[in-house]
Amino acid sequence: MGSFSVYHAIFISVFLSVSILAIGAILNIGIFSKIEDKYTKTLFAFLLVALVGSVFIFLATMSNIMNNLYVLYHLVFISIFLGTAVVALGAMLKVGIFASVDDKYTKLLSGALLVELVGAVIQSYMTLPGISYNQAEEWGFELQYVNYLNEWKQTLENPIDRQCVDEYIKTNKLPMQETDRCFNNMSVGNYIAQTDAVGGTGRGLMFLSYNDKNLRFNGIMSYKFPKDVVESAFSMSGKKVSGKERTLLFSQKKRLYCSPQFGSTDLTSCSERKGYEFEITFYKEKMDFIGVLRHPKLMLNGENIVIANAIMYPR
Repeated sequence: MGSFSVYHAIFISVFLSVSILAIGAILNIGIFSKIEDKYTKTLFAFLLVALVGSVFIFLATMSNIMNNLYVLYHLVFISIFLGTAVVALGAMLKVGIFASVDDKYTKLLSGALLVELVGAVIQSYMTLPGISYNQAEEWGFELQYVNYLNEWKQTLENPIDRQCVDEYIKTNKLPMQETDRCFNNMSVGNYIAQTDAVGGTGRGLMFLSYNDKNLRFNGIMSYKFPKDVVESAFSMSGKKVSGKERTLLFSQKKRLYCSPQFGSTDLTSCSERKGYEFEITFYKEKMDFIGVLRHPKLMLNGENIVIANAIMYPR
């Protein structure tokens, strides 16, 4: 390892010395301006040989041949570009040994330098990342509610709630006496709300803003639940997992629910419900995106119960 380090130190010292002498002689800088042209040319040749040798040594130490070729391509291009630039600029400015270059060659070198500059700019532009901007997407949205009433009933923890729901199912009547144990039972009212959705289809229109840089979605949706007469507003956010998968989080602060309610004889009565959130992962099938909606809170056997099939389709 010691002799290896000494070898590198000697090589670097010689390379730097030749580089300084060659560049100083070519540009006629200070004491180097006294070096004769024949020695300047010799130093310049040594410098080129050292550069070529360095390139091959560097490539020989790399294990991947494809990386070697890729690096070699770039090094050759950069070497040609720098060589052309040095000679062309030197000839145009009449600097050092390049002052004697004939005008016709100077014009050819200048033209070659301009072509290389244009090619370098185009190549650099092609490797730049694409411009990131928000893309607006308009989608139709449907929730096709399945019959999940049995699963919903099994999530009731209080036996009295289950009994009250069963009694309502049998009689299809609401208890109107305060002395009845099921009077004003919230589970019965919730059951009625669930039956409004089962077998029905909710429809909405969503507008998604998609940023192709961070693959994030943001948007809003106008949606009407089954049997509702008032549309509800949702805000949405999410991410694009891949071209065939995306996940959206739907958030609703509050909404009006207008349907027959427990304890009310007014069939058009409306009440305000608290908002909630739910998340759906969609998978692409042909032109549509298909997903499954699970209840955000109710769980059975360790999983949130499935309440609807979700569909996004392009407008």
